[in-house]
Amino acid sequence: MNLNDPEQPLHERVGALEAAVSALSERLHSLASQVLQHEESFALVSDVARYAPLRDLLAAGRFRDADVETANVLFDCINTTLENVTPEEIKTFPIGPLRIVDQLWRNHSDGKFGFSVQERLYRSLGGTLDTLIAQDVDLYQTFCDRLGWHSEGQFTEADGTDDISAMPEGALPRCCWFSSYGMKITNLLLVRLITADLGGG
Repeated sequence: MNLNDPEQPLHERVGALEAAVSALSERLHSLASQVLQHEESFALVSDVARYAPLRDLLAAGRFRDADVETANVLFDCINTTLENVTPEEIKTFPIGPLRIVDQLWRNHSDGKFGFSVQERLYRSLGGTLDTLIAQDVDLYQTFCDRLGWHSEGQFTEADGTDDISAMPEGALPRCCWFSSYGMKITNLLLVRLITADLGGG
C-alpha cells in the first residue's frame, strides 16, 4: 500500500500509518527485551568472580552452602551484610543480581528452587502487592509453611541436608530472607521480586 498515493482515501492512509507504527513499536519492545537479556549475560561474564563460587556450589549439589553464599553475594552487591541490611536498601535492591542468582538456582535445581519460584508460590496463595503493603501476617505464615520454613507457629531450623528431593519446592534460597527486621524484610524482598518480573518459575 502506497501511503503517499493521493488517490487513496485519507482514512485508509491513516489506518495504514497506525498499523506501521504499531508494528514498529512491537519490534522496538522485542529489541529492548533482547538487549536486556544480553546485558544480564554480560553482567555474569564481567562479574564472574562474584557469582562463580555460588555457581560452583550449586553445580556440586552443595545447596546449603550455596544458600549461605547467596546471602553473601547479594548483600555484597550493595556493600552490606545480612546482619546489617536495612529496609531502605531492600526497597531499592538492584534487579540484575536477583535475576542472575535466580537463574543459577533454577538451572541447578531443575527449576525447583529460586526467587522466581518463591514469588510464584506466594502469588499462588493469593499474594499480591496489596497483601504485602497490608502486611498480611496470616498469608506470610502460610507462605513460610508452604516453603517448609515454618511449622506449627514456629520457624524451623534448616535441616542441613543437600538432598533436594527431601525439600519442598521453593525452600531455597532461604538465608537472605531472614534478618533482624523479620517480616518487614521478607515483604520488601517479595515486593522487589514481583516488580522485577523475573520471568521464571
